[in-house]
Amino acid sequence: MEKILFISHGDKGGVGKSMISMFAVEKLLESGAVALIEADPTQPDIGKRYADDPDIVVSGLSLNRAGDAENALSRFGQWLENSGTERVIVNLPAGAGETLDAHADMIRSLADSLEYRLIVTYSLEKNETATRTMLKSLESGLLSVVDPENRFVVFPVYKGEPESFHWFPAKERQSSEIGEFVMPALKNSKALSLLEATPGRVSALVDKENRPEGWFVIDQISVFRFYEAGLKAIAPIFEGGE
Repeated sequence: MEKILFISHGDKGGVGKSMISMFAVEKLLESGAVALIEADPTQPDIGKRYADDPDIVVSGLSLNRAGDAENALSRFGQWLENSGTERVIVNLPAGAGETLDAHADMIRSLADSLEYRLIVTYSLEKNETATRTMLKSLESGLLSVVDPENRFVVFPVYKGEPESFHWFPAKERQSSEIGEFVMPALKNSKALSLLEATPGRVSALVDKENRPEGWFVIDQISVFRFYEAGLKAIAPIFEGGE
């Protein structure tokens, strides 16, 4: 079985990094146990969802440590080597690029030494600043050390259609060796609130034979459509190395 180290990146909060991590967990669970690392232990939003799942190892390891990044990465490396987990998802907090991009070579060396395929997604904000920050990572940061077929820009549709993002018409977009995919939005706000408030695998929450308490049929249908679209969007990034 291929070993995967998946990092959900994006330097701003509210760009869907946690949702990307959730879909990565759900996809990789199809073929066995996974580990989820919440890189901001004070806000373990996705970790709470899977806290009671025996097939998911949830850990909190702070990686956004300005001035102490190398020690933070040392703890992460020790955990990764000791865990023996073959599929690992890292949900990065906002601002993590400030500490991780300067040590990107260490992350790549760690992945190579432990024989992980390193995959990084970068969730965009719509503005020009987000484009510049992503390009900086692509030129000299975390994205720069990832093989082109394993790095991806994400357009979170709940922010707007891809055409409305500064990155979409940018001249660098045509020449940059980086994949892209569109993360769908759950536009039913009530269903989204129920999903966020109900722990457990999303695959179980959309089971029509076991509708969660307090959910109406239309809520479950909305979440199911979102779940199917999200899995379809994220699946190709894992299939690329098979």
